[in-house]
Order: sequence, then C-alpha cells, then structure tokens
Amino acid sequence: MDLLSTIIKYLVVIALGFGVFYFDDLEFFDTVFSKIVLLTICFGKCFYFIYESYKKILETNDKNIPYHNFLIFMAVNVSLMVISFGVDNYCLYKMEPASYSGLNGNYNEFHVIFEFFYYSLLGFTNFGFGVLVPESLTAKSLVMFEIILSFVSIIFILSDFISLKESISKRKNVKNV
Repeated sequence: MDLLSTIIKYLVVIALGFGVFYFDDLEFFDTVFSKIVLLTICFGKCFYFIYESYKKILETNDKNIPYHNFLIFMAVNVSLMVISFGVDNYCLYKMEPASYSGLNGNYNEFHVIFEFFYYSLLGFTNFGFGVLVPESLTAKSLVMFEIILSFVSIIFILSDFISLKESISKRKNVKNV
C-alpha cells in the first residue's frame, strides 16, 4: 500500500506539469509566466522527490526493512522522476518550440513525446543527451534540476549500500543456522 500511495502522490506531481501546459494552451497567461510556474513546480518537485527518498532511507534503517525493498522503491521513484521530467520538457517544448533543437520536423506527436522521455532518461542516467539540445534558459534550468535530482538519488542509493551487504550477510547466517 505504501508503494501505491507513493505512486499516486507522484502522479499528482507529474500532473502539475500538464496543468501548466493546459493553462498556457488556453492562453490564460503569458508564456513567460507559464515558464516561471513550470520552473517553480520543477524546483518544488525536486525537493519533494528528495524528501520522499530521504524519508524512505530513514524508514528502511529504523524498521530494518530489507534493502531490496528500498531498491524497489528507488526504482519506482527514479522511473517517476524520469517520466515527470519528460512531461515537463515536452510541455515546455509545446509552449515554446525554440526551447529545444534537434527534433526532426517530420516526427509525429508520439515520436516527439518519446524523444522527450528518452532525453529525460539519458539525462537522469548521465549517459548524455543524444541529439536534443536545450536552447532556452528555461530548458537548461529543467535539465539542471533533473541532473541535481539524479545526483542526489544516486547518492541516496549508494549511501545505503552497506545495508545491502549486511542484509545479505544476515540472510546467509539465518540459512546456515
């Protein structure tokens, strides 16, 4: 149930990016205001993801939860982060296409969406960005937020690696007794 509630909370956070795009599409606000709102949401989202991850580390240690359960949580967490930033980058592109270069003009909408999720995954895993290049200050800021979040998430996972080793040792000792 804890994992399901976490996923629901994160989906609400992801929906905020679509909300900004929707309001910008209705032209209630100036594009500059929409971009500021999008960046503010991304900034808040970064703190939210970091807070939830840190809370899970504390829970894992306090309740002696097996490390593999923590890794499952972090895998879901990272997946939702990648999806979230893919949505944000796509929404920014729809608001201001000049924010990114490298997209083929012949791509259909599905392919464009796929490119932004692919771009987000490459950025989060620090493998590089392929042919998509952020051009605007807003797009570069989104990339910076994602890279910082990626770095902190990797630190969280690695910092609790000792728990994995201890967990495996305890399991082996129980089986040998």
